[in-house]
Amino acid sequence: MSEMLPPDPAPRMAPLAPQDFTDETRAFFDRWTGGFFKDADKNPVLMTFAHHPRLADLFSQFNVHLLTTNSLPVKLRQIAIMRTAWITGATYMWSSHLNTSRLCGLEDDMYGPIQRGADDPYFTAFESAVIRATDELVRNHEVGETSWRALKSEWDDKQMLDFLFTVGAYAMVAGVMKSTKIQRAADLRELAAQFGAP
Repeated sequence: MSEMLPPDPAPRMAPLAPQDFTDETRAFFDRWTGGFFKDADKNPVLMTFAHHPRLADLFSQFNVHLLTTNSLPVKLRQIAIMRTAWITGATYMWSSHLNTSRLCGLEDDMYGPIQRGADDPYFTAFESAVIRATDELVRNHEVGETSWRALKSEWDDKQMLDFLFTVGAYAMVAGVMKSTKIQRAADLRELAAQFGAP
C-alpha cells in the first residue's frame, strides 16, 4: 500500500552513515541498541540525532521516560502524542505512533477521531479534555483555565507535569523531524496508507 502514497521528501540531514561513527557515536548506540529502541542503529530518527551523540543520549533518556515510566494512562498518553503529531503535521511522528499505539493494544478506530479532534463522539468527556488541552498547549503554549480544571479533576500534579512535558517534547521533536525531513520506512508508510497521515 505504501506505493500509493507520494514519496517522502529527501532528508535535509541524512541519517549518519556507520562509516562516519566516532567513538562517542558508537558509545551512544552501544548504550541504546538492544534496549528500549531495539535496533537503534537502524532507527532513522536516532541515526539522524546521532550527528550530535551527546544530545541524542540525553534526549533518549527523556524519551524513554515519556514512553515507559510516564504516569499518564497509555491510551491518554498516545492520544496526546498523536494529536500533537496531527496538528503539527509531523508525518513521521504520526506514522511511528500509529505503530506504537497498535503495539500497546489500542483500538484501530481511534485514529480517525484523533484527526477530527475533541468534538468527535468517539471520545469520553475526559479524553476530549485531553485533546483540547493538547491543542491549546501546542498552539498557544499554554493550557487554558477550563482545560486545566478538567484535567485536574482526574490527574494529580505528577500527571499534569507528565502531560505538559509529553506534549511539549513531542511538539519540539515534530519541528526537528519536519525540519530534517526524516524519511519513513515501508512499514510506517503502509500504516499511514491504512490510517491516514498529516
